[in-house]
Amino acid sequence: MLTRKSSRAIVLNKQNQIFLFRYTFDFFAEEDSIWITPGGGLDEGESFEEALKRELFEELGIELSGTNSMLQVYYRTPQYELKSGETVQSEERFYLVRLDETEFSYAGWTESENKRMTSGKWWSLEEIKTSGEKFFSEDILEILERLSRGEIPKEPIEIA
Repeated sequence: MLTRKSSRAIVLNKQNQIFLFRYTFDFFAEEDSIWITPGGGLDEGESFEEALKRELFEELGIELSGTNSMLQVYYRTPQYELKSGETVQSEERFYLVRLDETEFSYAGWTESENKRMTSGKWWSLEEIKTSGEKFFSEDILEILERLSRGEIPKEPIEIA
């Protein structure tokens, strides 16, 4: 079984909107397009935190500094089946990142990101409730409701 570790960012602005990318998983057995958080896989020898900083710079053109929070708040360990029939065990860590910026640069996207990420958007809780779209977690409404109330987990919580 293949293993894939990744760092993901729950990017929130001052209005408690979450920034998500529409992403097409064309390499999974069941191809699907969903709205996902910025982030990605760890490179060899890279920590989860280092990967998060690199991914946010590549995908959004932002550099995390001491003024941005970067606290792990959630995790999940789903398994996926690839079109090849192989199974991937994923270890995903989600970090809370609060940003004032609303403009991003996509100049650092990889070839894979250019192929699979079709758009990025700030989502409000109400928009998510009424959208009918698929999101990175079944728990997205609960996650956003908690975070918008300032309820930051002291220890990372497992999500679906």
